Amino acid sequence: MKIRTLLIEDDPEWIDGIKLTIEQSRDIVLIGVLSGNEIELQMIKCLEVEVIVINMNADNDMEVLKAIDSIIDINDNIKIIVLSSVEEDRVIWDAYLHGAVNYVVKSAVCSRAITKLIREAHANTLGIHHTSAQAIRREFQRQRKELWSKLLTPQERKILCYVYQGKTTSEIHRILNIEEKTIDNHVTSINRKLQVKNRREAAQVANKKGLLLFDEIRSEFYSAFNILGLIPLNFI
Repeated sequence: MKIRTLLIEDDPEWIDGIKLTIEQSRDIVLIGVLSGNEIELQMIKCLEVEVIVINMNADNDMEVLKAIDSIIDINDNIKIIVLSSVEEDRVIWDAYLHGAVNYVVKSAVCSRAITKLIREAHANTLGIHHTSAQAIRREFQRQRKELWSKLLTPQERKILCYVYQGKTTSEIHRILNIEEKTIDNHVTSINRKLQVKNRREAAQVANKKGLLLFDEIRSEFYSAFNILGLIPLNFI
């Protein structure tokens, strides 16, 4: 049986190009073309759609995301491919998050490529299209960094800054005005969270992960000197 495909698109050139490409294929049938503002969910259910190619642009991204949610609520077996002029990481990530199986940037493809994407989506062999893969990788990296930053408290990260500079517990005590025992407890907690053996290794790991609050302690340092009317010579 042919793959039952629905196109939701406003651009006449893309509509004509995709229609022609599908007509030339032997295994795909285009059962309808809708404009972006006339998505009839009940009709989608009645048509037994298998793959939907839906247009997204800067003006309708929120509406498309809502439509994807509603379509999947009707039938989570429907494969949705977003065909978009928007290249923002947030929009791309949100489209996948809402349930699109692929996101393709229009400027990097032609209508002839759509049939291949439809076949792969229908067969569940679809990989993330290269035009959106970089955005997904960047978002994963951002979330990973955010996860690491939440692992340690601001005080622990501040202490690690001084550990990284080679400061001893007593020196950190004088700088931050907190008890040495409290500092040691923080260091023990840091080592456990980062799964390292000692404070030096912890500082190295934290530096690689971008967890050290150098800017914050530099700001505090200069503020203290300004209050005293002094000019610091060197810091970090």
